Amino acid sequence: MRRSTRSRSAASRWLHALCVAVCLLAVPARARGEDPEEAKRHFDKAEVAYRLGRYAEAIEEYEAAYKAMPEPAFLFNVAQAHRQQYQLDKKVDHLHKALQLYNNYLRYSPEAKNRDVVRNLIVGLRGLLRDLETQSHSASKPGTLVLRADPSALGAIVRLDGKAIGTIPLSKEVSPGVHTVEAIREGYAPWSTTVTVAAGSQLEVPVLMQPLGVAAPTRTPIYKRWWFWTILGAVAAGAAGTGIYLGTRGESAPSMPQIDLR
Repeated sequence: MRRSTRSRSAASRWLHALCVAVCLLAVPARARGEDPEEAKRHFDKAEVAYRLGRYAEAIEEYEAAYKAMPEPAFLFNVAQAHRQQYQLDKKVDHLHKALQLYNNYLRYSPEAKNRDVVRNLIVGLRGLLRDLETQSHSASKPGTLVLRADPSALGAIVRLDGKAIGTIPLSKEVSPGVHTVEAIREGYAPWSTTVTVAAGSQLEVPVLMQPLGVAAPTRTPIYKRWWFWTILGAVAAGAAGTGIYLGTRGESAPSMPQIDLR
């Protein structure tokens, strides 16, 4: 008896809910607070902006159209505009928003004809977000700066971007990017260089310091070296001989082979 009463009560509640839904469907759009004309105005503006590649503007207009008339199809359009806007500014927030909107679109329009396409878009976005997260994590990994030197630099104080970080020999984890490295040792001229450290990699930099008061060895200019003029003379003699040969072989000399450069 109790089971029968509960069954009748559940059936009554279900029937009441069905009647409410039917009544809502029968109520005109304006009575439900919807404004189809306003929605169409915003939709038309959004379509123009989307075609012109002004996706941020399209997002605003599609959202305004949805507020005027909450049709699930507008959710798909907003998601598309967010996905396209990411291609312009590379802000990951657009991908997260598009993913949320695609899911909401399928939730409120489960029988949509393009549901398979949307599911594929969702899978693609999730994969892209995973890849971006992995890349971001890898880019934050420090690199390793290794300074190796001959005896002239042993014990020299090392400064990275103006801050002392140790002495040579040195192996130090540093943030990825461009850095200024200096080596300072009493009795030696200061040494400095600029390095670019990649995330997760090791960069070895040789350090050679010059004692103070000792002039750096000078290199003899190439035009003052004996072998330069010897080689130059040989080349000149060869060129002259070739010129004489070509100038005296006459018309009876065999013609050169034709070369096809096509």
